[in-house]
Amino acid sequence: MGDWNNFYLQKMGTDQNNASYPVKESVAQWGVYCKDIPFKLFDKVKEPAKRTWYDEHGDDEYISSDGLYLEAYTMKVELACKAKDTMSGGTVTSTAKENVRANVSSFLTYLRESGMLNVYSSYTGIGRQNVRLDSVGDNATWKQGDDGWWFLIFEITLKVNDPVTPVTL
Repeated sequence: MGDWNNFYLQKMGTDQNNASYPVKESVAQWGVYCKDIPFKLFDKVKEPAKRTWYDEHGDDEYISSDGLYLEAYTMKVELACKAKDTMSGGTVTSTAKENVRANVSSFLTYLRESGMLNVYSSYTGIGRQNVRLDSVGDNATWKQGDDGWWFLIFEITLKVNDPVTPVTL
């Protein structure tokens, strides 16, 4: 399958027992791999607060003592989920496509219901907090490997609301 990797997700906040939510590893939990999570190390700077006076040249801009802030951004993430037919006693009990659809559905439900997440890419070693699902791509492609595995390749868009704070899970 090439250079496809795992990644980690954690719902932000605490549960009813005041404990952090568990970290979920994409491959172990859902069989979902990522091709690339394009975190930006530095993106567009936010426009500072300013006033324009019509009887003066230029603008009065306020720059915090912390400097300039970065804007939130979105990123497209290419994912793949793989599965084989499930066998029991030589009989197919569930097909690979059924298994993949169930895993992808569970994965997307987790993203949608969790709200804000911590996301960490084990391949790049980069993680961010306050990340949420923005959209799910319209196109998905089925591929079958020579070894009997079926792959569903699909794309999601994540919104990174905190483009600065590093996260390690």
